[in-house]
Amino acid sequence: MLSVADIAAMFDVEAKTVSMWRLRYPEFPEPDVLVGGMAGWDPDRAEEIRVWESRRPGQGRRALLAEHVEEVLRRTFVFRFMRPDDFAWAPIDFPGIAYEDGRLADGMQAKAAEHLIGALREQGYEIVFQDPATDVTQAVQRVLWDRWTPAEVGEREFIGQLFDEYGRIYRGCTAFDAASYTLRRLAALGGELRPLRETPTVRKPKQPQHPR
Repeated sequence: MLSVADIAAMFDVEAKTVSMWRLRYPEFPEPDVLVGGMAGWDPDRAEEIRVWESRRPGQGRRALLAEHVEEVLRRTFVFRFMRPDDFAWAPIDFPGIAYEDGRLADGMQAKAAEHLIGALREQGYEIVFQDPATDVTQAVQRVLWDRWTPAEVGEREFIGQLFDEYGRIYRGCTAFDAASYTLRRLAALGGELRPLRETPTVRKPKQPQHPR
């Protein structure tokens, strides 16, 4: 029988997400068995479950938004972070970047993270975290330059450095890959890239005009 964990693996989500679907959506396929409170579905119903998930309310809109956000990040990597007219493994390049003996100078990893955050904001996007105390620059620096473990980012995920000390993207990695890995690592840290919320304009009350 398919368990909640098996269904979660089908859609690359956590088991608690599937449990939430069952509670939130009455049309979620009913389990075939309940043993000790544990639900089970006949494996032959896997396609039925996939069809339901593809039609889940709001799914299409969320999928389009996710694709758009990833494309924005990819284009930012290509045109505002890497060298679009050079080989993919050429060092990152943007105003203010500095190298010493071919390596990124001290403080340049943080500067690069700040530049990426700023470039995204200029396009109307921001990186936010569930924990408002998270230092966004430090988090992005970790995403781009740290090695990860499967426990941190998930099994079968890329765990190497996206960029090395020479400012070069991981060999064999494309801007498409970098955008995808960046979003996954941000999610592992409780963060996401999303459209910038507009700050409402506060209109000042007109001052009464006194006759002269």
